[in-house]
Amino acid sequence: MRTDATLVLDSAIAVLAKDRGASMQAIAARAGISRATLVRLFPTRQHLLEAMAGKILDDCEQALSRAEVETAPMEQVLAALVSDYASFAQLWNFVYVEPDVLGVPEASARADAVFDRTVSIVERGQTSGLLRKDMPATWLASTYCGLAETAWELALEGHMGPRQAPDFITTILLHGAAG
Repeated sequence: MRTDATLVLDSAIAVLAKDRGASMQAIAARAGISRATLVRLFPTRQHLLEAMAGKILDDCEQALSRAEVETAPMEQVLAALVSDYASFAQLWNFVYVEPDVLGVPEASARADAVFDRTVSIVERGQTSGLLRKDMPATWLASTYCGLAETAWELALEGHMGPRQAPDFITTILLHGAAG
């Protein structure tokens, strides 16, 4: 029986992406543990939600740190950011867009900081000429997060392989949907 808190959080995030009202029992079953073990790790649903928000924000901050290499070519920076699309999908899905769903409104300040850093990367991409300059950086950063969320959900539902997603996201960001 697996009891690693990180694996349990990953399972919980996937369950709640599909069903915001999922019970602790449903989350435990998806994680392959008993409800008692889940409650031992996270005594209440609120503790679980706070841990989820913390993990998602930590993952995004680590992804941004890997991408924010000032000397790296912008193509490499974008590739690093897009390779961590799942973290940004979860940020957009749980923390940034719907902080009240998680019941962790204090996570909003961290989420805003993550988004601001994402906007800065987009601005760098615009300055370098890799990304369009005729659209606001906030719009392009929001587009990235929205594409990340869509790709993540499609991968969860089995409509896309998780390794396909970065290429699809990059193609849409760089070339749009035009044929």
